[in-house]
Amino acid sequence: MHGETFRDVNVALSTSFRMAEVPAIDAGATRRALVTIAAVRPARSRIQADWVRDLIGHPSRVVDLSGLTRLEARAQCALVRKAVLCRLSDAEAYAILARYSQTPSEKQMSVSGLVAHVSAISPASHHADIFADPLASPVWDLLWRRYLPPRYGDGLSLREIARRTHTSKSSLARLALQFDHDLDKLEQQALSSLEQTFVSNGLCETLTYGSTKILAGP
Repeated sequence: MHGETFRDVNVALSTSFRMAEVPAIDAGATRRALVTIAAVRPARSRIQADWVRDLIGHPSRVVDLSGLTRLEARAQCALVRKAVLCRLSDAEAYAILARYSQTPSEKQMSVSGLVAHVSAISPASHHADIFADPLASPVWDLLWRRYLPPRYGDGLSLREIARRTHTSKSSLARLALQFDHDLDKLEQQALSSLEQTFVSNGLCETLTYGSTKILAGP
């Protein structure tokens, strides 16, 4: 890194959305006191030196918030999150929020938006032949399966979704692949748009998603 805050747009987004879940408090007084004491006692054993390095922290190779107070760092991350809402289309913003947001209510809102999006570009009537029960659409389940962390994915295997929605597993697999293709492309477009803004403003170091090859999707 050469002075940029984040190595790339992925790091900027993942850091900024995680920051939203971190309490807005300063470093603990006890920790500051221990760091001060360690600084005035340079003579120490190797074990003590390792402990002090862990206490102070190690420089990151992907994030550089040096020179910023905690509140300033939070403000920078808030601007990154605001860019998602202000610079992207609704569908692109939903895709980025679904991918990076750590807040349950925000993730649920974004998945709801994507349900409406994929339903509009791929109407149920196009897939009516694969639904044994037209009232038991698997779209919600497939999108949650895509965006929920694996540790929360109980009940979202294709076998379980097929049983719950009265849909064949093979049909679900084809639909999931189509959703993944469409949403991967949507996410890449959103990342490319954000990246151009972040790099031009000196927030990120490199362009990763600006190439035609990546934008074309898998």
